[in-house]
Amino acid sequence: MTFDNSIEIEKIELVSHREEWSHKFIGEKQLLLEVFKGYLRHIEHIGSTAVEDIDTKPIIDIGVLIDSIDNIPRIIEPLSKIQYSYQGEYGLPGRHFFIKGRPREFHLHIVDDSTDHWKNWLVFREILKKDKDIRRRYQDLKYKLLEKYQFEREKYTNGKSDFINSILNEKIKNL
Repeated sequence: MTFDNSIEIEKIELVSHREEWSHKFIGEKQLLLEVFKGYLRHIEHIGSTAVEDIDTKPIIDIGVLIDSIDNIPRIIEPLSKIQYSYQGEYGLPGRHFFIKGRPREFHLHIVDDSTDHWKNWLVFREILKKDKDIRRRYQDLKYKLLEKYQFEREKYTNGKSDFINSILNEKIKNL
């Protein structure tokens, strides 16, 4: 597998929700359906851009559940033809990560059923959509992290993990 290690240092910014994101996701999904033909189980708009009423990075996160992670080598080249750059697992074992656009427009997260990532992404998205208090707390955390890590994307992202995991653990425990 070939990796594009050219992720540039980009300033992180948070913006208000934009209606266009759901339309852009739908358009991108159509491109991806062709690439993943034969491997695809589900494709979803995940992350904060899928949630109204929360400030977020203006990068659309797309989650893709495929039949087997063993098929990743077969989809790297077709994804590169539609401008996706492969980044490997990029700090999250079991997830294969691709970026598109300069500045970044899309983050593509590909997994199979061997991890809990898929379930967690969908559950957290739905929690944010339904719970105004959690949405507010998450947004406040993002702004605090932005102050500290405006040019350090990995630290910014990692700083959100404890919050996300605690919310997921609380919700799963209460099921």
